[in-house]
Amino acid sequence: MGMDSERTPSGLAHVATVSFLASRTTPSGGFWLALAGGVALARAAARRGLRDGYGASSAAMLESVAIMGPIRFGVPLTQAITAPLLGRLEARATSFVRQFLVCAALRILHNTATTAFAIWVILGGLDAYAGTYDSIFDWLPFVPAGTAGALALTVIALLAWAIFATTVQVLVYRRGLRRWPAPADEPEQREATELRKVEPRRRFDPRAVTVAGIVAFAVLLASTDWTVLAAVAAWLGVAWAVSRADPEPIPTGLVLAAILAGSALLFGVVGGVGTDVALRRAARVALLVMVATWLRSAAGSAGMRLVFSQALRRLRRIPSMHEAGRILDGLASERRLLEAGTALAASLGPVEKRPIPILDSVLGWVAAEARRFRAAPSPAPRPLSVRAYDAGLVALAAAPAALLFAG
Repeated sequence: MGMDSERTPSGLAHVATVSFLASRTTPSGGFWLALAGGVALARAAARRGLRDGYGASSAAMLESVAIMGPIRFGVPLTQAITAPLLGRLEARATSFVRQFLVCAALRILHNTATTAFAIWVILGGLDAYAGTYDSIFDWLPFVPAGTAGALALTVIALLAWAIFATTVQVLVYRRGLRRWPAPADEPEQREATELRKVEPRRRFDPRAVTVAGIVAFAVLLASTDWTVLAAVAAWLGVAWAVSRADPEPIPTGLVLAAILAGSALLFGVVGGVGTDVALRRAARVALLVMVATWLRSAAGSAGMRLVFSQALRRLRRIPSMHEAGRILDGLASERRLLEAGTALAASLGPVEKRPIPILDSVLGWVAAEARRFRAAPSPAPRPLSVRAYDAGLVALAAAPAALLFAG
């Protein structure tokens, strides 16, 4: 038997990965599904300190990206940011009010940033956002009109959500940490008999794929010119055709691209920015999603995990990065997702279908799953070398940027 979940945060990071992946894949309710992972990360910080807590949090988020790609990365991010801090505050017997204020402040900052990104990138700008707001609410005499009214209503909505979500989050975390079973009461860990999933070798170095994806993101964020969009689309088509990409993430990417592009088009048309502008903004959103999907498909989960591990080693002087790299190396959660989901379903089966019994059953599963987890054997070092076609992939991704300077 190896170390238990009280002496290593790997099991807790595994639980957070499972929870965060579930929150990112569901169309709605991501906040609720991420709560279990947040409790696990809070436990890691409460027992091991902030460095290990944020190390586990970073590893869980990166592992979820390695499995799913960067699509909907921000759904569990608030809890990944706040959970270790709340766990440490709870370990120090900090009051509910102080925990609430800290969590609410961080949640408001994060939600404000994501809302701003959605308005200016996904929905096409403040003009489309305010125009859609006026089209929906102009029949209500007591609602302020125009940009000021749209922003005021947005601020009110952000504050209301912060109050509600923070209250739920802090109460659930406190209940989970205070009712955590003693080590003697937890089930024993299973032996580490699982091996990492063996993936086919990809055509491109995963580092080149990552750089090319980042370059394409930057170009798309910089312009919605039809020529630039067409150039990025052409590069993406070529890259996808030659990269031996994993087809598994494609259906999810296509569905999300259709939903977000449709939302951008609707806001643009209703907001009165013009059909051409609305179409260009919708095309950009679709391309952003598909570039993210290609990145995960072309690099593979093992490739992305390798890129993250190398990056964390280079950043090891930053607090929690060394811990994150050590935890990430042993996660390899994709082969354990079904087993973890089956265990959760079994624990919920006999439970009375009321909020508190369901919550307590989920919290019990968090502790039990963390206890059962054993870190995967570290894979043999994979030699990486940048070849000519890796450089060509990055160069082609950067080619549309030349159109920005030319235009």
